[in-house]
Amino acid sequence: MGIRDSIWSALGRDTSDAADVALERVRSAMLLALEQYGDEKHVRLDMKISSAREIAELWYLRPEIMHLVASAQGEETARVCVSKITALFGKYQMGGKTSRFGGL
Repeated sequence: MGIRDSIWSALGRDTSDAADVALERVRSAMLLALEQYGDEKHVRLDMKISSAREIAELWYLRPEIMHLVASAQGEETARVCVSKITALFGKYQMGGKTSRFGGL
C-alpha cells in the first residue's frame, strides 16, 4: 500500500478503484490465466504482464491472453476468461464501452 492509499484509508476513503489497485488485480488475473492455460513457451507474455507499470499496458495484452486461452481450451473458454479479466479493469477500461466479448 502506497502512502497515498494510507492517507485515504486513514480518512476513510475507498481506494479499491485506485489505478495501482486495479493494476495489481488485473495483473494477478492475467498471470493466473497464463499459469492455467500457458506453458514454458509463454515466458515472454509472462514478462510483459509482470513488468507492466501502467494499466493501459495490461489492457493491450488482452488479445494475447485471448489467443493463449483459445489455443489451449477453445474460443468459448477464452471469451469467458477475457471478459472476467476485462471486468477487473473497472473504470480503467480503454476506449469506452466493451463489447459482449470482453472488449475484443
